[in-house]
Amino acid sequence: MRAVNLLPPDLRSSSAKGRGTQPPRAPGEGIGAFILLGALALCVAAVAGLVLSNNVIKERKATLAQVTAESDATTKRAAELQPYADFQLVAQERVGTVQALANSRFDWEQSLCDLAKAMPRDVRLSMLSGNVGAGATAGGASSGVRGAINAPAIELKGCTSSQPAVARMMSRLRNIDGVTRVSLSKSDKQGGATASPSSGGEGGPLCGRGEKPNFEVVVFFEGAAADVALAAATTGEKVVGAAPAAAPAAQAKDAAKPQSTPEGGTTP
Repeated sequence: MRAVNLLPPDLRSSSAKGRGTQPPRAPGEGIGAFILLGALALCVAAVAGLVLSNNVIKERKATLAQVTAESDATTKRAAELQPYADFQLVAQERVGTVQALANSRFDWEQSLCDLAKAMPRDVRLSMLSGNVGAGATAGGASSGVRGAINAPAIELKGCTSSQPAVARMMSRLRNIDGVTRVSLSKSDKQGGATASPSSGGEGGPLCGRGEKPNFEVVVFFEGAAADVALAAATTGEKVVGAAPAAAPAAQAKDAAKPQSTPEGGTTP
C-alpha cells in the first residue's frame, strides 16, 4: 500500500522544511530538571536516614528498658538474699576467731609430758609452777628471772645430786620442743641441819641435809607467747598474760646473758 499525502501542494514544502530543521535551544535550558532530580534524591536520602536513625533509637531504648528491668530484678533479689550472706560472713568470722583462739592456747599437757620425760632420775622437785605471763602467776609473785620475760614459762624448784647434775638437767630441758631458753635463778648448797619433814621446803626430806644443791630454774616458751599475741591481734580478743609486741631491749639483753653456776659453769 502506498502512502498518500493529503496536504495541499502549497503546504507540503513548508511541512517538509519544518520536519528537517529544529529551532536552537536557549543556554541553560534542561539543567533545571537535573537540579530538581538531585534535590528530590537528597530529600529521599534524608528521609531514609531519619527513618533508620529513629529505628535505631527505638531499638536502643527497648534494649535499655530490658537491661534496666533485669538490673532492678537482680538488685531486688540480692537485697532479699543479703541477710543470708551476712549470716554466713558472721559465721565464718566466728569460726576463724574460735580457731585462732584455740591455736593460741598454750599446750600445758604436752609441755608437762615432755618435761617429765626430760627430767633426770636424780632430780627431786619440791615445787612446779606454770603460767602464761609474768603477771599471771599466783598472787602476782614470781622470781626476778621469771618477771623479766612476759611469756609462758614453767618454774621448777628442787634438788639434785651435784652441780654438774644441775647443768645436765638444764641441757635436757633446753631440748624440749618449744623451749626457747632455760634460766637458772639459784643453785647452791645449804649447810646445817635438815629442815623439819613437815616443812616440805628446800632442805626437806626430798633433798637431805644440805649436801645436795638446791636449784631454781625457769623454762621459757617464748614462741608460744608470739602465737598468743598474733592471735589476739587477729581476733581482737584480749588475752591475759600475752607477751607484748616488742620487749624492752634491756630485758632482752639481760635475758640473753649466760647464767653462771656455783662451780664456774655457764648455761645458755
